[in-house]
Amino acid sequence: MNNELKGMCLFLGLLGLTYVALLLLLVLFTGVKIAKSIVFISIFSSALLTFGLSSQVKTRLVSYFQTLFTK
Repeated sequence: MNNELKGMCLFLGLLGLTYVALLLLLVLFTGVKIAKSIVFISIFSSALLTFGLSSQVKTRLVSYFQTLFTK
């Protein structure tokens, strides 16, 4: 995958996760029930982030999170 496509995936993934954060704030303040939309957007955005990251960064993130959860 070329660098432009990786960059676009990272940008769209972060944009989607920001949108999910704003939707969660909307849910907290108004009580609107949009859980299915939030779950779908967060899964899709996480997948885009995964496609955009290089394998070296993925392994570093996995090892970092494993050290956090194994303590």
